[in-house]
This record gives sequence, structure tokens and C-alpha cells, in this order.
Amino acid sequence: MSDAVPLYTINRYITDSDADFQRRQKLSSMFAMFQDIAALHAENLGAAVDWLYREHNLAWILMRVRVEIDNYPTLAQDLLVDTWPQKPRALYERDYRIRDVGGEVLVRAASTWIIMNLGTREIKRDIFFDYYGIDVIGDRALGKGVGRLKPLDGAELVYEKEVKYSDVDYNVHTNNAKYVDLIMDAIPVDEHRSRVIKAIEVHYVNETGPGDILSFRRKKVDEHTDYIECIRKSDEAMAINGLVEWE
Repeated sequence: MSDAVPLYTINRYITDSDADFQRRQKLSSMFAMFQDIAALHAENLGAAVDWLYREHNLAWILMRVRVEIDNYPTLAQDLLVDTWPQKPRALYERDYRIRDVGGEVLVRAASTWIIMNLGTREIKRDIFFDYYGIDVIGDRALGKGVGRLKPLDGAELVYEKEVKYSDVDYNVHTNNAKYVDLIMDAIPVDEHRSRVIKAIEVHYVNETGPGDILSFRRKKVDEHTDYIECIRKSDEAMAINGLVEWE
């Protein structure tokens, strides 16, 4: 595509709904920004969400994300959000930055995606997009991609939750950003008040949707790291797991 660009940037503003009780941007808001800009850039590169669905019954599926926070964006702050893809292989990797208007990088992130047939649930690895032809930026926001995360034994139940209307996206699956809010709910408010999260990593393993009961479990890995997992109660399948890293 003639207007395809390797680096895509949008402007964003931190509203009341983006901020937590400490006036800092919520992690779920960051994930939502990344989801939005990824969709916009995919369209720019000839792989629009709607086009994939209408023409091929395919969907972008997020597999894993790691976000590292240098400085939290705050309420009423203007931001620049950047994204760029790595060269497509079997998996599709995409990196992100959140910057202030002066250009200082506040947040860095990396993600891994697949393309799935919504009917057969097969992963499609032979999709050709125009951004094979752009000059892909080789830089990595975190210096590398996001590796695999093995489940850890011994996580203890914190709470259970039924998936409702407000939790799901247009694929009728629990939205990736919503999961981040649910992870944050597994941590007591007093901890959020007294400690600062500097990184979060989330791995999306199995889909969940309306009516599913989700069990959120937590395990302390070390002084600065918590392991969080979400289990689909009906079949004890892992829905997501991840790490929360504290300052």
C-alpha cells in the first residue's frame, strides 16, 4: 500500500476513566491503547480487522504482552503512542511506546499475535500482507520479544468471577485489557496504595466468554514479583497467566 508506514503514531489524552485513584494511568488503559493502535496500524498495512473477518473469517488473536513502565502517564496528560511490527514469521510481533509530548519514553511494550480462523480455530501462517514490503524497523522496545511463561505450582485462590456482558469484546471473548483489570483486582487496594508496579506480563492461553467462571490465583515468586493465573472453572483450563513486577 502506498500510504503504509513502518512506524504508526497516534495522540491520546488521559481521561478520568483511564486513571486510577492515584491519578496514574491504569494498566488496562495502556493495554486498550495498544489494542487500538495495533488495529489502526493493521488497517494501514493492509490487514484490517474488519477485512480479515469479512473476507476470510479470520481474526487477530493476542497471545502475550509484556509492558515495562519507566514513568506512569498521569491524569489529563497528553501522550504520543507509537507502534511498529517486526518482520512477519509464524507469529506476528509488534512493539509499542507511550511518550510524553516532549518525546520522553514513559512506557515500553512488546506483544505477540497469531491469526486464527474463527470457524475451524486453526492458526493461519500463510497470510501475506503489504507490510512485508515496508522497511520494518528493527528496534525492539524491550530489547527482545516476549518468551514463553511456564505455569507455577502453588498459586492460591484469591477470588472468582463470572464473565458478563461488559467483559467481552466483538469476538464475544473476555477482552485482553479487561483481564488486566481482573488481575489488578486480585491484588488488595492497600498494596496498590503502598507499592508501584513497574512491569506486567500477560499470556493469553485459552479463550473465555459469557457464563464462564474464572478463578484468579496468586503466588509470591520473590520480594518484587507475583505470579497470577486465571483458571476456567468448568474444565480447569488455564485462561491466562502472567507476572506482576513491583518497584
